[in-house]
Amino acid sequence: MLHLVYVMRPTIKARGDSRAFWRWVREREDWFYAGLEMAHDPRWLVRTIGTEAHSLEHSVSFADEAAWGAYRQEVHRRSQDPEWERRRVEQDLWWEILEARLLNDAPLPPKS
Repeated sequence: MLHLVYVMRPTIKARGDSRAFWRWVREREDWFYAGLEMAHDPRWLVRTIGTEAHSLEHSVSFADEAAWGAYRQEVHRRSQDPEWERRRVEQDLWWEILEARLLNDAPLPPKS
């Protein structure tokens, strides 16, 4: 499995109205991942201790590199639609992306 992980700092707007922010996050997640069956298990975590406390971690998983590639290809295709892209970049009103990384599961043998 591959895991795409973003770390984001909520903006002043998001911190000022957390109820509206989380409503927007839910709506965006439903909209953004619609039809992206290769993307699994979107998760949201809030950092409470450590660097960038109160930032968000968002992750989504893929079965393999082919699924990750299909996801990137489809997001690129969608981004060519000006209305889709306008809606995607409204995220800048709500968060600043601090970090993006792609993690792979370690090749551990299965538990017996």
